[in-house]
Amino acid sequence: MGVNKVMCKHLGILTFSLAISTQAVLAQPSAPAKPVPPQASTQTRQSFILKSKYTSQDYLIQIAIPNAAIPAEGFPVLYVLDGNAAFDSAANITKSVGGGANRLGLSPVAIVAIGYPEQSTFDVEKRALDYTPQTSAEFQKQAKYTYGGADQFIQFIEKELKPTIQTKIKVNSQQQSLFGHSFGGLFVLHTLFSKPHTFQRYIAASPSLWFDHYVLLDKQNAWLKNNANTTQNVMLMTTVGTQELGKGPAAAPDALKKQKEFYQNFKEQHAEQLSYWHFQHPAEQHLTNMYASLPKAILLAGCQMQRCAALFDEPQP
Repeated sequence: MGVNKVMCKHLGILTFSLAISTQAVLAQPSAPAKPVPPQASTQTRQSFILKSKYTSQDYLIQIAIPNAAIPAEGFPVLYVLDGNAAFDSAANITKSVGGGANRLGLSPVAIVAIGYPEQSTFDVEKRALDYTPQTSAEFQKQAKYTYGGADQFIQFIEKELKPTIQTKIKVNSQQQSLFGHSFGGLFVLHTLFSKPHTFQRYIAASPSLWFDHYVLLDKQNAWLKNNANTTQNVMLMTTVGTQELGKGPAAAPDALKKQKEFYQNFKEQHAEQLSYWHFQHPAEQHLTNMYASLPKAILLAGCQMQRCAALFDEPQP
């Protein structure tokens, strides 16, 4: 038999043997897969509709509760405005941050997002009413929307929403925070100036300082003068995107000057009861600054009092 024929014969036997072996392996019953234990979710999410007698509006309330040991004093709560647009981001960031909570000196934070039914992002008309204080007749006359419902919206939060949340979450009543962006940021500041005891921590992202001809500057001055006598410890954070300064409705010739003056006034307030941080987020537009600000808002809402400064105080040059 020639060499080629011998090689072909051996290859044929090898191929046949491999085929038989493969069939035998495939024919054997596979070992049952070991069950993978389900990982406990780090968060429980709920939603419900709450109607307010103060605003006559229905609100979509979405909450995210940490699946963690409940602190003895209860969970810190971060109330988030524009909840339709912000809830998923806030809840996901909170869940991620929770993994390093002990190292950062944080308590696990519960999220309560306030939105509107049947909206995917922003209900422009309803938020314009709920988030803005009473305006001058001149400003309202030129406005596209009806403004001025902020005081009624505060009543909704304080007298209807908070009691409802307390039936669902053990709340730390001394560590409640409010986050808002744009008109929501305006509402945060209005709440601080008019009802400062409503929350202990306030985060205003890209607040609409231009509203009603910068009326907030006058309210700020009055509040700062009175704040020296308060016994309440307040934490305040403001943020802006560098790509929004002096643009949009605020683009009056002296807009940038007024905005800088507003933030500087807080920096110069030395009362022990006020802790203040201001951040400019590079390359962020007006809308994107909302999402850029949420991580800091969650850290501020959860930081233990003695650890907050370490998180936010920037090193001096």
